Amino acid sequence: MSLKALITGANGLIGANLIRELIRDDNEVIAFVRSTSDLTSLKNIQVKFAYGDVLDLDSLIVAAEGCDVIFHTAAVFTLQASETLENKRIAIEGTKNIIKAAHRCQIKRVILTASSVIFGSSMERSIRDETSKLSEIDEPSYVYTKKEQHNVAFSYAKKLSVELIAVCPTMVLGPHSLRLGPSNGIIVSYLNDKTRSTYPGGCNIVSVLDVAKGHILAAKRGQAYQNYILGGENLDWKTIHSKIAVLSGVSSPYWQCGYTQTYIAAGIHEALSLITKQPLLTSRSQAKMVGKYYWYSHQKIQKIGYSPIKTEITLAAAISWLAASIHISNSIRKDLNLSDQVYQAREKYRQYELSFQENQSERI
Repeated sequence: MSLKALITGANGLIGANLIRELIRDDNEVIAFVRSTSDLTSLKNIQVKFAYGDVLDLDSLIVAAEGCDVIFHTAAVFTLQASETLENKRIAIEGTKNIIKAAHRCQIKRVILTASSVIFGSSMERSIRDETSKLSEIDEPSYVYTKKEQHNVAFSYAKKLSVELIAVCPTMVLGPHSLRLGPSNGIIVSYLNDKTRSTYPGGCNIVSVLDVAKGHILAAKRGQAYQNYILGGENLDWKTIHSKIAVLSGVSSPYWQCGYTQTYIAAGIHEALSLITKQPLLTSRSQAKMVGKYYWYSHQKIQKIGYSPIKTEITLAAAISWLAASIHISNSIRKDLNLSDQVYQAREKYRQYELSFQENQSERI
């Protein structure tokens, strides 16, 4: 079954990869972006653009007319304490507008890109699922914004009888990220860290290609008003950093920082970022996550066909793309000794892009 789909946040990490997967799956795609958006991540893609803003309901209605589904991926993923009120407004009011537009255009289904963090974290090595609740543990403001967005979305969708499904990715790694967010940032942060530090706790890592496929699965096979966690493997931070080290050809972690050390270091990074105007790779807000386990199960969506790739392949593919991107400086790049697995991932993705371009040519 082919779909006519509107994708908000089309030029973002998830949006750009979702568009590629939708086109490969022979669906019709409309990319919803701002008129000022950087479209580098969508270069050479044969896709129709609709210009507007999720805060502008009229522009959404025009773009959504005749669509079967809306994938609402537009969001600002930041773990900085300085998260603006505007970002929160985009998350809440923008999501309401998406549902209003779907209702006005008689679109049956909306897929909301939420986050696994709405199901909380643990201080012990336990795995959480879609039934888990956000605990009283102090979390970055981003977590509470995503939870509020999720609650508002479901309440509003039920009120307007719009079938809403929330897909909840874990830590998403992969290509076509215009800005270096916290996800791909875990790789760059380690490569930039001359002390080769790690810290307690852990997270779940998933490939952006699996997340894109998970969105499509939810649209075609998911149940209305359900949550689906899109994840990969649960790992502690020392294991993650060790895998990054082996794949990148740099030293493995020398020592483990505690919460206090990490918080102080994050404060120093924030100050340096203000002075140098360089992207902030860590923050005091992010330091709140140290020592916690953001471990999740993807068994629910696995029942309808979801099957993520191995962590080593996810990391190798992300490192391959990052090593050639603007997100890694020349001084760091020259110290890398990329493993064969990274080069294999680069060739595999090159073949993927070639087959994608051929698929597009056949459709024209």
